Amino acid sequence: MKLLKFVAGLPVVLLLLLLAPAAGAQSPEANYPNRPIRIVVPYAPGGTTDILARLLGAHMTIAWGHQVVVDNRSGGGGIIGSEILAKASPDGYTLFVTPSGSHTANPSLYRKLPYDTVRDFAAISLIAWVTNMIVTHPSSPINTLQDLINHARANPGKLTYASSGNGTVAHLSAEMLKSIAKINMVHVPYKGGGPALAAIAANEITVMFAALPSATPFVQSKRIKPLAVTSPNRAASLPDVPTVREAGVPGIAVREWYGIFAPGGTPAGILRKTQAEVVRIIRIPEVEKRMNELGAEPVGSDPKALADQVAADIKMWAPIVKAAGARAD
Repeated sequence: MKLLKFVAGLPVVLLLLLLAPAAGAQSPEANYPNRPIRIVVPYAPGGTTDILARLLGAHMTIAWGHQVVVDNRSGGGGIIGSEILAKASPDGYTLFVTPSGSHTANPSLYRKLPYDTVRDFAAISLIAWVTNMIVTHPSSPINTLQDLINHARANPGKLTYASSGNGTVAHLSAEMLKSIAKINMVHVPYKGGGPALAAIAANEITVMFAALPSATPFVQSKRIKPLAVTSPNRAASLPDVPTVREAGVPGIAVREWYGIFAPGGTPAGILRKTQAEVVRIIRIPEVEKRMNELGAEPVGSDPKALADQVAADIKMWAPIVKAAGARAD
C-alpha cells in the first residue's frame, strides 16, 4: 500500500522515465544490430555457400553500419559449423548460411548429431535455388555423361568423384547416379565446394557434381569441363550444357536451396528485422543479376517457407540415404 501511494505521488515525467526501459526491453530489434555480426558458413571459402554468404554480408554491412564477417568453419560434412550456430547465443549476432543437402540429409546420414536440425535453428529466409553440374578435367577423355558411365563400367571402383562433404547434394546426387546407372565410383569428400573444384581443376579427381555459382567461373576459364546439369531445364548461364535427362539418364533432377538461419530461441523481432533486410538485399537488381550470372535463382522468403522446406527435405532424403546405403559415422 505504501509503495502504491509512493508511485501515485511521483511526477508523470518521472514515471515515464522509470517505465521507459521496460518498454524498450519488449522490442529487442529496436537497437539491433549495434555491434558486428558473424555469419557462420559450414564449408571452406570458394564454394557456393561462401559466395552467397559474402554477397549478403557485404550489403548488410553497408545497410546496418556494422561489420558482417563470414566465418568459415568447415569439416564434418557441415556438422562443425552447424554445431557452432546451434550453441551460439540467440541474440542475432551469430547467423548461419547453409545449403539444403547436408542440413537436411545429415539427420539420416549420421546416427547422432550434436544438435537438433529443427529445434536449434530459427529459419530466417531462403536465399536461392541452385542447380548442380557434373564436371571433369578438360584433358579427360570423358566428354559426355554417357562417356562417364561407360568408363565407370569398364573400370569399376577406379573412378573417383569429389564432393563438398558427406551428406551434401553433391555427394548424394553422385550416389543416385551410381544406383541408377549401376556403376561404382569412389567418394572423396572435401571440406567445401572450393577445395573440391580445385581438385577437379588439378586433375586429381575424375568428376564432381558441383554447384553452378562456384563452378561457372571454372567453366568460363576452361579449368573444368561440364558434362550435364541436374536441373529439369538447361541453365541460363550455360545454355550449351545439356540436362542429365537430355544426356540419357532420367531420374536425377536435383536442385539445392540455400538458406539463412539464427540460433533457436532468437527473439522474433530480431528474426523479422533480419529477414526483411535479407529479402531487401536479394531483390536489389544488381544482386539478382549477380546471382543469375552465377547460375543461382534468387528467392527471398518468409521464415515459414524455409522451415517448411527443411521439414519436407528431411523426410525426402531419409529413404534416398537408406537406399544408397550411405553412412558417414
